[in-house]
Amino acid sequence: MSGGRIMNKKRGGFAKWCKAEKEKISGISGTSKKIGYIWEYYKLWIIGIVFAIWFVTFAVRQYTTNLKDYRCFMVFANTYADAGDESKLRKDYVEYAGIDLTKQAVHFDSASYFDYLKGVTGNSYFEAFVAYADSGTLDGIVMGKDSLTALGKTGRLLDLNSEACSSIRAKYGDRFLYAVPLDEEYGGKEVPVCIDISDSRLVSEYGIYSEPIALGIGALSKNVDAVELFLDFLYSDPAGKDS
Repeated sequence: MSGGRIMNKKRGGFAKWCKAEKEKISGISGTSKKIGYIWEYYKLWIIGIVFAIWFVTFAVRQYTTNLKDYRCFMVFANTYADAGDESKLRKDYVEYAGIDLTKQAVHFDSASYFDYLKGVTGNSYFEAFVAYADSGTLDGIVMGKDSLTALGKTGRLLDLNSEACSSIRAKYGDRFLYAVPLDEEYGGKEVPVCIDISDSRLVSEYGIYSEPIALGIGALSKNVDAVELFLDFLYSDPAGKDS
């Protein structure tokens, strides 16, 4: 028997089964009894179809989301002020940097609370920071300057002496804060690990912090230029002119 005939036979058998089931369900009196019958005999099919629809929807959403590249991923730690993705701060930065959000993503995370000076064992926010930093997702982090300088000892903040920071060094080198990395590769020498931004618009205009703060760059960041743009933005006036 040819493949075509086999397929036609299968289709015919399925059609007869569907017709018989339709007649059987039609013969059941009462909507609730019909629903009960359908659920009793076809619940696994129903669950499977619902899951398949959910999975396809989820996969499509993930795929379309991942088409965007992160232009800038910033963490603002230890603040209860509005500095997240819906904040005026993010909106103003995106406008200043000229970023097209339909093509590239900018994420501002202001729900992170840890202080490296006080210990971070078991702190889930610190574990998230480590994951961001070690995966190269983190571009910049802002927190109290003493805590951030101490955090720089871990090697998860970029050495600002690196070539990637040459332009930042030329503009903001007088603001650098130093720490001795725990990595023996540095031989006990201090290196610049973050930038003092206590007098920036982040404090004076946006009120995100009231304490002395600093900004560090993720050691594996691929968007150092975006962090530089953020620094330029913090030291520009509201009209976008350099201060």
